[in-house]
Amino acid sequence: MKAISAKEGRRKAVAVRAIGDKMLAPSFDSMVKMKPFQLPIFWLSVGVLVLHWSRQIGKSYVLAAWAVYRLLTRPGRLVTVLSNSRENGMEFMQKVREICMLAGVAFEDEDLSPDEFFENMRVEVRIKVAGKVGRIKVLAANPRTARGFSGDLILDEFAFHENSVAIWDAAEPIMSSNKDYECRIASTGNGRFNMFYQMCAGAEATASPENPAGLCTSAAGFLVSRVSRTAAYSMGQKIYDPKTRREVTPEEARNAALDKASYDQNYELTFNDENATLLTHELISACEYADRIGASGRPEYFICEQEWSAEALDFLASCSEILILGQDVGRHHDLSSVTVGERIGGVIFVRGLLRMSNMRLPDQKRRLGDVCRLPNFGGALIDLTGIGLGLVEFAQEAFGYHLVQGLNFACREERDHVQAVLAEQATRMTITTINSRTVNADRRRSVRNPVSALRLRGAMAAWLAPPFGFFNTNVI
Repeated sequence: MKAISAKEGRRKAVAVRAIGDKMLAPSFDSMVKMKPFQLPIFWLSVGVLVLHWSRQIGKSYVLAAWAVYRLLTRPGRLVTVLSNSRENGMEFMQKVREICMLAGVAFEDEDLSPDEFFENMRVEVRIKVAGKVGRIKVLAANPRTARGFSGDLILDEFAFHENSVAIWDAAEPIMSSNKDYECRIASTGNGRFNMFYQMCAGAEATASPENPAGLCTSAAGFLVSRVSRTAAYSMGQKIYDPKTRREVTPEEARNAALDKASYDQNYELTFNDENATLLTHELISACEYADRIGASGRPEYFICEQEWSAEALDFLASCSEILILGQDVGRHHDLSSVTVGERIGGVIFVRGLLRMSNMRLPDQKRRLGDVCRLPNFGGALIDLTGIGLGLVEFAQEAFGYHLVQGLNFACREERDHVQAVLAEQATRMTITTINSRTVNADRRRSVRNPVSALRLRGAMAAWLAPPFGFFNTNVI
């Protein structure tokens, strides 16, 4: 056999692959049915494609089909999927299995996770083509796993990834190293303090019959597909009322939604504004302690940085009444603040404040657990805006759904309601809070810096605000 050069070998491999694509495409297309707005996404060949889509219109389905097709047409390829939760990762793999069965593709799947912790999730589907084994691998989303892949990449629900900026910083050089590597980024909106918003900002087109995938370019130069629930409905996507189960229009669904701002972010491609100030200085100043040390010589509260001190935890455990906790969740742009209050009669006294800077969610979970495991812990309300959702879900599973609830500070209706309740209660002095130079400096910065606006105020408002209703003495 005549030897050929490496360059000629690569040319022939590309030609064979092109022929295989043409032969496989018609059969794959006929077996795996897709909606009009999904088809352009499946067939489009581009380095990075961002999907800003409504919830529940088939993001995972079309990306699972795309991943399977990449393995069939590129034998031995690795497609890495970074997921924001174990549940979403397993659901994506179920879509992959469904696509394989529809297309008549033989596959093997295996859960290689060493334990049940999300951080260690590792699930694979393997497809053998032309003697080479390709893999679709689902991993927990973090910068470490983003550095460990070599091939195609899917960032699933990217707006909900912890530390999305660092994940993209880790992934981008790998995507730039090979012309054939492609990346698909998909999510619904989740506020504006994340990389997904930066990628989508400035993209304004919406899906239409002429442009069913709503393809346009964002201000950052990314190709973005924008498909709202209204646009998907016009192309055959059904919507059902959650209570009556009858088919409804997008307008009827929105009119029935209790939280219009949340509906618009989930279904109509808006990004909620996280910058609004929740509490005013007047409300806070009216309720401050005069001194940290009380008349009895006993401390009134503790302020801790990064972790609870042993003295602070002993002090909280010694409180005679029920403790209630509120947390405003931050990561890079903002601090995380945990405020613990003791309710005595009709007054809530702040007993502890923990501030965490640049701390990963697993470490924040441990600090939260330090208080939730105290014998006098009575309940918590946690900011679920952005990455806070994962912390809320962890706390609910660990300490009980009846004790832990979430509050969406980015929701305009909920925020306005909280502000009104706090203004009403301030006249009755139902809270006594911390007066310190450091905390007051944070408050002044929060006025000038929108990113810091929820730092202390969010943590305080969490356990004061509906729907938990700590103002209602019958709740706990």
